[in-house]
Amino acid sequence: MRFRLGRLSAWAVVGLMAAGGAWGASGSKLKQRADKLASQARALANPRGCEQVEECAVAGFGHKACGGPREYIGYCTRTTDVKALRSKLDALEKAERAWQQEAGIKSKCGLTRKPVPRFEEGMCLAR
Repeated sequence: MRFRLGRLSAWAVVGLMAAGGAWGASGSKLKQRADKLASQARALANPRGCEQVEECAVAGFGHKACGGPREYIGYCTRTTDVKALRSKLDALEKAERAWQQEAGIKSKCGLTRKPVPRFEEGMCLAR
C-alpha cells in the first residue's frame, strides 16, 4: 500500500507540473525559453561539411540539475559558426539552470562523460 501511495504521489506531482500548478507561469516561461535556445543551438551545430574526424568537435549541451551538461553534441568546425554556437550554448545552460532551480528539479547526478568526436557517413557525431 505504501508503494502505491508513493507512486500515486509522484504521478500527482508530474500532473501538477505539467499543468503549471507546481511552479507556476514563471517556470513555464523559463522552460519555454530553454527549449527555444536548445532548438536554436541544435540549428547552429552543423554536423556536415567536414572531411575527417580532426575537423569535428563536441560541445556540452544543456544543464543537468546536479551540474554539468546533460548531453553532448557533435559539429563540424568548418561549417559551424563556433563563436555563435558557444554563445548560444552558454545562454542555454543559464536558461536551463534557472528553469530547474525555479521548478525544483533534481537529477540523479550521474557523470556524463565528454565523448570523443566521431566521423561517420560525412557527419561529425558525439556518440
